[in-house]
Amino acid sequence: MTTPLHWPTAEGRLSGQVNLDGRDMIMLSSNDYLGLAGDQRVIDGAHRALDTYGAGIGLNPSIALTRVHRELADELAAYLGTEAVLLFNSCASANCATLQTLADTPQSTIVSDEYNHASIVDGCRLARGRTSVYRHDDLASLEGLTDGLANDARTLLVTDGVFSMEGSVARLDRLQPLADRVGAHLVVDESHAIGVIGPTGRGSVEHHRSRPSTIRTGTFSKALGAGLGGFLAGPKDVVDDVGARGRFFIFTSPMPAATAGAALAAIRLIRDDGSRLERLAANVARFRGGMKDTGWDLLDSPGPIVPVMLHDDDRALRVAATLRDLGIFTAAFSFPVVPRGTARIRVQISAAHTDDHIDTAIEAFARAATLDDQTRS
Repeated sequence: MTTPLHWPTAEGRLSGQVNLDGRDMIMLSSNDYLGLAGDQRVIDGAHRALDTYGAGIGLNPSIALTRVHRELADELAAYLGTEAVLLFNSCASANCATLQTLADTPQSTIVSDEYNHASIVDGCRLARGRTSVYRHDDLASLEGLTDGLANDARTLLVTDGVFSMEGSVARLDRLQPLADRVGAHLVVDESHAIGVIGPTGRGSVEHHRSRPSTIRTGTFSKALGAGLGGFLAGPKDVVDDVGARGRFFIFTSPMPAATAGAALAAIRLIRDDGSRLERLAANVARFRGGMKDTGWDLLDSPGPIVPVMLHDDDRALRVAATLRDLGIFTAAFSFPVVPRGTARIRVQISAAHTDDHIDTAIEAFARAATLDDQTRS
């Protein structure tokens, strides 16, 4: 008989600290990077849309959308400096629809980073074109795969903007010129970048000063705090094509109006007030500095994803369990989620964390390491 999986039950609004199964714990495994999920202004945006449009409109997005959906698409396009935006119920749907639609002939080619998100992998599998995978962040490997592709019907070079298990930012400053050389479209998933990467939080495209015409997908469920929803942003002809032929857009339900209202409020907040981004940067610097001072091995990254490397699968699981006992909620990742020998605890810092949260977490990591060493000796 299979043992049922257990997911802790959260009570109350998500913040830097959350009640899980009746215990107050510092949350280090949340995508709520800017602390907007519990912000009253974002909640009020959801309430206004819910009161106006109800729980759902009962129509496919290709048939009709509400005014709040259209306002969100227009404001996001203006925020990103792009021609057009198409809204989805998730970024996974946006990735699948985009890749399946744009690589729709056997002569098409998708070139994908090996560490790309699972939804990009699934989109590649659904596309009729062939897929070539290059070694993560290895430009020599990528160039070897792109040699001779200029004559293909269509080539897509697809990458995460920020890699969720590494925290690293894709080198779009190198990828864009290579894509131009072979006539490829550059497609960037900004799910872990939107709101938190770049001088004003507009993602990895802004971070590397890439062209606003870059094709981008992303989510409203992480830094924007809206719970779910995704988007495709880019040139109007590309967005219109996916809207007209994308199966993951046409044959599904739209994001609820309440979610669109929350996302719209969040976009306006981060556009007009950079204080949350500044607070997040300060929290990341405080955590990284404290962890390095106590001897931990961290992967370098500019954003809120901080991989703490344990390398050993069993040790990562033990340390994560001890951290939970100490009131710190975080998660260990090991093979096959990450390559063998790279087991880690992925810490996700939020603007909602206080200095005390950060300092308590650093102390707990040190205590967990000491306890683990004592257990093994």
